[in-house]
Amino acid sequence: MARIFTYMMHKGGAVDDTAFELAAAARRIDPTALPTAIVTGWGANLDAACKALQGSYAETWKIASEALAYPNAELIRKALVKVLPSNSIVLVAHEHFGIDLAPGLSIKLNSAFVSDVLDIAGVEGTGLKVVRQEFGGQVSAHVRCDISSGAVITVRPGAFKPQEGAATAGTVVDKSADVGALTA
Repeated sequence: MARIFTYMMHKGGAVDDTAFELAAAARRIDPTALPTAIVTGWGANLDAACKALQGSYAETWKIASEALAYPNAELIRKALVKVLPSNSIVLVAHEHFGIDLAPGLSIKLNSAFVSDVLDIAGVEGTGLKVVRQEFGGQVSAHVRCDISSGAVITVRPGAFKPQEGAATAGTVVDKSADVGALTA
């Protein structure tokens, strides 16, 4: 199974509520998965967000750059392309910023893109079965996505019950040097 990553949003050092929902979605893809959180930003707020995730994620990747002090999807996309292993599965909250980040990220990673996922029915071979709504929520579409080359998936907030695991002493891995300089 491909390695699963969750992109974490934060504001003022507080991690977005979707952090535990994305972890629950990752477990629906692979029940044995230990997803890796990825956090971007700059300064004390980034450090506080990383520290907050240490109790729930075994590993958190930190990408620090002064250019990321204010979230910029184009710069974050450039950074993620440099650090993510090929064929990774990346989960992102389906909200304004995630909708801006995810489609272009899937193109840059040459992987599948599935938006607004409400449920994950499991994996059969290289096919991930998901449920998403279409036509303004009037139809639930059951979709099979080929994840053999990885995938970028936006998950609707509130669709997965947050599952906080047992407290862990997670590690923070600084991937900033792998990214290099970022300019808009």
